[in-house]
Amino acid sequence: MAEEREYRLRVGEAVIALTCPDAVFARSMAEYFAQASDPADPHVHLDLILVPHTENPAVPNSLILHKTVQDGAFDIADDLIAGHYDPQSGTGELRVKTLLTNGLMTRVFEQILYQAFHSACRRAGYDACLVHSSGVIADGAGYIFVGPSEAGKSTVARLSGDHTVLNDEMNLVEFHPDGLRLVGTPFNGHFRDKQPGAAPLRALLLLGKSHVHALETVGAGEAIGAVSTQIAPPVGLDEIATDQTPQTMLDLGTRIVTSTEVRRLMFTPDAGFWPVLTENLGRVPRG
Repeated sequence: MAEEREYRLRVGEAVIALTCPDAVFARSMAEYFAQASDPADPHVHLDLILVPHTENPAVPNSLILHKTVQDGAFDIADDLIAGHYDPQSGTGELRVKTLLTNGLMTRVFEQILYQAFHSACRRAGYDACLVHSSGVIADGAGYIFVGPSEAGKSTVARLSGDHTVLNDEMNLVEFHPDGLRLVGTPFNGHFRDKQPGAAPLRALLLLGKSHVHALETVGAGEAIGAVSTQIAPPVGLDEIATDQTPQTMLDLGTRIVTSTEVRRLMFTPDAGFWPVLTENLGRVPRG
C-alpha cells in the first residue's frame, strides 16, 4: 500500500513526506532518524527513486555548490541526485544514486533534505534556520554550541549526558516575537544519543579548546561572523546558491546574535564546563 511506503519526517514545524521505493525502505528511514513517520499533513511531498549504478560516482562535500536548476528541474554532481520540484504544489521527485543510502554516505543524502526543509519552510511560513551545532537543554533552558570542524561539538554532546542532548551536529533556531527557541532535529541519524526537545535559547557558545574552563566576552561582529558560517545555506529544492546567499546567512546570524547572550566557552574535555555556564552566564556583558 502507498501509505506503507510513505515516510513523513518532521523537522521543527516543517514536515517532509517521502514516498519510498518500498515499505522496508520507509521503515529504515524511521529507524535511521529515530523518529516515527509523522501524522501531520506534509508541506513538501517527494517521490523518492533509488537509482542503481555500477560506477563509483564522485561525492562532493557540498551538494549546493554542485547544483544546477532549470525550470524546476535540478541536477547535483552529474546525476548523483536529480529531480524536480514545484513550489506551488509542494510536490516533486528525487532520484538518488544508491551509494548515498548506505553507511556514512547518508550524511550527504541528508543535505538534500536540508533543501527540502527550506522549501517546506517557505510553504509553511516557518521562521527558523538550521545551524551546524551541538544543542543541549539544561534546567529548561537551551544552549547551542558552535564552531568549525573539530572545535568540540561532539565532545560537548558526549559530556552533557546529565542533560537533554538534542543533537551533536544540526539543530534549529526558531525566531519568535518573544525570543529565540532551540529545537532538536532528527538529522545525523548516526548519533544515537540525541533526544527530542525544545526550549527557549539561553545562550550561544563559541567553542575553543583550553586547559581550563572559562567564559570570554565576544564582540558582536566576531560573533555574527562565527555563527553565520555555521548556518545551513537557506536554499530550497528549486533554488541554487547565489551571491545573495552569504548575505542571507549573515542576516540570520545577526538575528541570532542580537537576540541572545553569546560568549566564547574555553573548555577542556570534561563536564566541568557546565557549572561555569550555569553560574556565570549573564554576569559579564557581551563586548
